Amino acid sequence: MRTLILGDIHVSNKDEGLRQAQINCVSKIFEEVNPDEVIQLGDFLDFRKPSPEALLAAKSIIDLWKETSRVVILRGNHCASTKADDGVTALSVFNDDKVKIVTHTWYDHHKKHAYIPHYENEERIKKDLSGVPKDYTVFGHFGYFGCLNSVGDRDFTISVHSFRNNTILGHIHRQNERSFESYGEQKRLLILGTPYTVNFGESGKQSYYAILDDDKLSIHEINHGPRHIIISNGDVESQIDHINDERYYTMLRVILEAGETQTTFDNVNVASIDVKYAPAFDEEELSTYNPSRHLFRLNDVIVEDYIESANSSIKKDKLMEGYNLLKYED
Repeated sequence: MRTLILGDIHVSNKDEGLRQAQINCVSKIFEEVNPDEVIQLGDFLDFRKPSPEALLAAKSIIDLWKETSRVVILRGNHCASTKADDGVTALSVFNDDKVKIVTHTWYDHHKKHAYIPHYENEERIKKDLSGVPKDYTVFGHFGYFGCLNSVGDRDFTISVHSFRNNTILGHIHRQNERSFESYGEQKRLLILGTPYTVNFGESGKQSYYAILDDDKLSIHEINHGPRHIIISNGDVESQIDHINDERYYTMLRVILEAGETQTTFDNVNVASIDVKYAPAFDEEELSTYNPSRHLFRLNDVIVEDYIESANSSIKKDKLMEGYNLLKYED
């Protein structure tokens, strides 16, 4: 029994080119693995209210899978219609005798698999984890304390000590692994990550899929599909072969330094190019100005005091010159 396990897919709601690249990527993985079963760990869709185009793209992927394989898809937070934890998701339209959409915690007792979808209420997840039989494998869409969410601005309340079984998780986009002891045995807690980057914040991240051959789990790198690249303006030409790699659907962001002349993109062959200016100053240069009295309105003295205290690498007279231009602007 060979099972292909894929993390968050996030089928694009609006970008037709990206959507087709997503379809091509996961279809190629499926055809190479030729599994008996596909388990998708949640966030198949990117929006709670998917566009008709996104649903049709999802259908094309699922139709390919179910031709030869059994399919299990977990409800992720992006797939849930609301935050009500009621299980309602647009994915339910794909439920049939070969496709199981997991809207609430579900056990496949024949395979000894437990499926726990996303719940906003993490106490529900902890309770469900505690009820999984000893020798089952858990597939879920949530994180644990210490791994942070995909944006990196919020952590989870679920402790590693809440886990008792070998577990494979979606929801977090970067691959990560922990081991722990349960029932006197070493257990594996794996965050699989996504099959490709989903935004520029994930630029440079390696992507993976997993194969479960009976009870043996293996992780495989993906060297094709959508990707985001961030590169400095001056490095474009020297990195042109990497940028133009035909195996990928590349979304390129070029960082331009202040005063730098933008390079030409004549030799660049990518899906999209996004040019951004580098910050004018580092966070360390932010002002530490702390007025000694309450301020009711700005005046020249206060502005000059502020500029004087700034840690900016820009000279004071230049900052004052800019201030005066703004001050007298009609």
